[in-house]
Amino acid sequence: MSFKLRNTVVLASLAFLISAGGLIYWKWYQPRKLKDIAKEMQIADQKINDMAGLLQKVEELDAQYKDVKRKYDSRSKEIPTSDVSSQTYAYMSRGQDEAMTNGEFPKFDMSFEGAHQIGNYGYNSYRLTSGIADFAALYKFIYYLENGRRLYKIRDIMMSQRETIDQDTRETKSYLEFTMELDAYFSSIDVLATSLAAKSLTVVQAPFDPFRPLVLTAVATEAPPNEIDVNRIDIKAVLPGKAFALAGDELILLHVGDKVWRGSVTKIDPTKSSVEFLLNEGGLFKRLEKKINFEKRKR
Repeated sequence: MSFKLRNTVVLASLAFLISAGGLIYWKWYQPRKLKDIAKEMQIADQKINDMAGLLQKVEELDAQYKDVKRKYDSRSKEIPTSDVSSQTYAYMSRGQDEAMTNGEFPKFDMSFEGAHQIGNYGYNSYRLTSGIADFAALYKFIYYLENGRRLYKIRDIMMSQRETIDQDTRETKSYLEFTMELDAYFSSIDVLATSLAAKSLTVVQAPFDPFRPLVLTAVATEAPPNEIDVNRIDIKAVLPGKAFALAGDELILLHVGDKVWRGSVTKIDPTKSSVEFLLNEGGLFKRLEKKINFEKRKR
């Protein structure tokens, strides 16, 4: 074989090998590589999309955190790590002082009903019985329980209106008898035991008493010693604009507009020898006319 032919064969073999390698790279390796790259690009795009959703989720969680922190910082309740009955009695005693109205505060008997533990929080149940208070004092006491520093829940309350007659003034006093069941909460989360936003209670005025009756059922029958009871006086003389009456052993002078027990003098009529009174007997108004008893004078 000549040198020229041998070179031609070698070059042809090299050309064939190079062409075959290029064909294999172009037809088999390159498509697989492009497919892998496309898959990696798809994964990268998915990660980018996931990153956008993750950022949105982070923003939502950040907003939620800020809202929770705002509510936490603004909470006005303190939840102690434990509830001791003696401390609760002291807290309720302060509530009675806060609710004092006209020198009187709610009175009741308090008993411990049991403890309830639920996860990292719990509550002790108490029962108030034999409760007595006027409406304004009871309203302020409930306001104290709902708006005070400690977290309490009134689970049940029953009220009934009662009336009694003051032995000194003979006035009818309306009050409420009540029973109450409430829960005092505690938590093992230490940070809840204090609150920077908790403030002292402001003075609160009770609204109109919805329990006050328009007509009283308990009405005194005897007047106080320093009051004029028109049912127990005798008219002795009636003159224009004035009248004389005997109240026990005392002679009294009456004019139109003078106050008597539960009412006032509304009319003096010399022509009829009469004195007219307007009386309020526990919400019922009536007119009472008293005349000179001439038959009694004749006797």
